[in-house]
Amino acid sequence: MAAVGKQLEPRSEVYFVPTGNLYEVTSKLASGARYLLCAGDYEKISDRLCDADLLCISSMSPATDHVSKIAAAVKKKNRRTFILWGGAHPMLYPQEAIEQVDAICISEGETAFRKFYHAFSDGKEYSQTPGMWFRMGSGIIKNPPAPLSSQEQLNSFPHLFYGQECQIFDYRRRNFRDFSERDYIMYNGFAYRTILSMGCAFSCSYCANSGFLKIDPGYRALRYPSVDYIIDELKAARRTYPFISTVVFYDDNFIALPFEYLKEFALRYAQEIRLPFVVFGLHPNFITEDKIALLAEAGMNRGRMGIQSGSKKILDFYNRATTKERIIASAEILARAARKYRMIPPAYDIISDNPLETGDDIRESLAFIYGLKRPFTLTIFSLRAFAKTALWEYFENHPENDIRFNATSYLDTRATFTNILLYLLAIAKPPPRLFFWLLKHIRGNNEKQRRHLVLHKLAKSLYFLSRGLAHLRRFDFSNMSGAWLVVFYNCSLVFRRSKRVNSA
Repeated sequence: MAAVGKQLEPRSEVYFVPTGNLYEVTSKLASGARYLLCAGDYEKISDRLCDADLLCISSMSPATDHVSKIAAAVKKKNRRTFILWGGAHPMLYPQEAIEQVDAICISEGETAFRKFYHAFSDGKEYSQTPGMWFRMGSGIIKNPPAPLSSQEQLNSFPHLFYGQECQIFDYRRRNFRDFSERDYIMYNGFAYRTILSMGCAFSCSYCANSGFLKIDPGYRALRYPSVDYIIDELKAARRTYPFISTVVFYDDNFIALPFEYLKEFALRYAQEIRLPFVVFGLHPNFITEDKIALLAEAGMNRGRMGIQSGSKKILDFYNRATTKERIIASAEILARAARKYRMIPPAYDIISDNPLETGDDIRESLAFIYGLKRPFTLTIFSLRAFAKTALWEYFENHPENDIRFNATSYLDTRATFTNILLYLLAIAKPPPRLFFWLLKHIRGNNEKQRRHLVLHKLAKSLYFLSRGLAHLRRFDFSNMSGAWLVVFYNCSLVFRRSKRVNSA
């Protein structure tokens, strides 16, 4: 949306107010490591923003409190500033969001915002813009959702705005300053993060997609631009930040793209981009030997597949449209590819700390993970309920197990023996006799159990150390960021390495 705004009005100013650093090492180890904004900060932020004719804010639900306070501070100084709020939160919570600002976007914003902007800037009637709600003197105008973007429209959108000519709120200075290469590395490391495709055919109960599907069933369809578009985007990113050494695709279901499209993408990527890339959207139902080989030969150096649980009961609870047999087969394909192409071990998503899991459920899940083909690691998440998802509705109707308002990071796992064993399984495969003896000590999440604070912290630290070493051995910095990488960059180590790889 920042890129769209700059395209419509080149004089537009872009401001970034970070509320944490997801990829910093300390954020992984010390869960909940977020940047705190105080009352004085909101004053400084609003001082900079209050002279705008149109102020557009994009956020997800965890930043709701910040958005509300910034909007209130701006309005206190200048009632004429028109404030528009978009992003996942107003889409899922329109009734609450519209009370804080002048307008909200309840659809994909690229096309809806263009229509609104042209009418707004020309002094014409804008309150009937599809995909947007408006708080007027006469009440709230609720327009229907706008149509989802077509492939033709996706090809017409500007490439991502990634910090060029941007201001960032500096938590040491407690004020805005120019965004720099150091800031990029601080928050992204040496990775370029993007999304090639939109949409997902599945509606897993914990995923925000189940909430979006209630707005428009069209979110099931996989939509994607041309290969030319994504290749041009990556070239532009490398021109802006020549030190980028890895591309990360955050698609929900990248692997579901048609084979012929993937074939064209792989060929062009290998010829024109020539950087390692990461694919997070690997659904077991779409993983095939030929697709993985195609991507690996083009430069894919790791992937991430969602498993979530090895318990049939819990998989059904999460509405995972796959089978344990299919997961096993897909894990074998990924393991073979990891060995053949010397990739970083694939990561399998696991959801822990579900209050509905009994001891039997957990033991079944752990035994399933234990039997998967190696090499692999795990991405271990503590269960959180995203707004308006099917999971949210379930816990709303079962207050005895309500986890909806746990606002801590989903990396903040409980100090249970289950999670300790998960971290150990992510590092290595214990001898069978030891593993099955350890399983006897597992307790259900609905049972009273001892907290192993020291052992949990040790296991988690060893787990992140193991993952970090697996990346460093392949000179990959796609899952880490922070001040230490800035120092590393200043020594030119990574940049020189990147030049040698590209010239090869």
